[in-house]
Amino acid sequence: MDVSQMKRRGAVVTGAGSGMGRSIALSLAANGMNVVIADIDKDAAERVCGEAGALGVESLAVPTDVSDLEQVESLAEVAYSTFGDIAVLVNNAGVNWRPFRATWDASIEDAQWMMNVNFWGVLHGHHAFVPRMRKTTDPKHIVNTSSIATLQPSPGHAPYAAAKAAIDGFSLAARSEFEIAGLPIGLSLLYPGVVRTRIATSERLRPIEQQAAQRNLVPWDSYTGRPADTGAENREFIAEQRLVTHAHQAIDPDWVGPMVVNAITESRPYILTHPFSDPIKERAEELLNSYVPAAASLTSQ
Repeated sequence: MDVSQMKRRGAVVTGAGSGMGRSIALSLAANGMNVVIADIDKDAAERVCGEAGALGVESLAVPTDVSDLEQVESLAEVAYSTFGDIAVLVNNAGVNWRPFRATWDASIEDAQWMMNVNFWGVLHGHHAFVPRMRKTTDPKHIVNTSSIATLQPSPGHAPYAAAKAAIDGFSLAARSEFEIAGLPIGLSLLYPGVVRTRIATSERLRPIEQQAAQRNLVPWDSYTGRPADTGAENREFIAEQRLVTHAHQAIDPDWVGPMVVNAITESRPYILTHPFSDPIKERAEELLNSYVPAAASLTSQ
């Protein structure tokens, strides 16, 4: 989809009230797309809606909890009734947790919350929008936000990594289905590294009773000897530890939007915010070297 095919067509971005979602929505607007700003935070969605409108396009704020299928279906109804044609869907809304916690210290409720927003939110978006996208022959594109957590081990963050890995598997299958069926729908996976967003404060969005349960958690960093990443007092230390290589340097979310728009216009399947070459190469080499023919395995016993 080139830039000329984007102008005055509709785009929907979830989690667009701040951070990467805001950046993506404003970059699409800057390229002439009418945008629907979907976010669980109504006030944040309306602020970004105003910013997009100031760029000379039509914009609409729709408060949406992506973990609720009915709300996402309503989002699709409103988007199509307002703009008539949705050319770009960005399933970006996601949550994170602080402090990080070991698999044996995390609760079932922790994992369910992560999956409900991070994975089911993407699935709900796909379910609500793709049947409508299939009805027209104009080129369209979907972006699903994954994470560096699926490309390298993420200790203390297992349910988050699991939810994002589910997005990977689902997206790869869906992209192949689009191609085999001859549908004009591209699909990109966005792999953010360390981006300065509010996702670390996602616990504020949990039900009150679940927030209370987090107060007595054993933080993952208690097993590593590092201060827990729970507040501003430790932020400088944590930042110092994470900024060891360029691949982990924190970037401003405003950088991400142009990256995503570029990938959409070039129909690229992957969008990396950082140079993740080392963990990708290491994993690929381990996989390639892991096949041992059955006969050789038997011989070695």
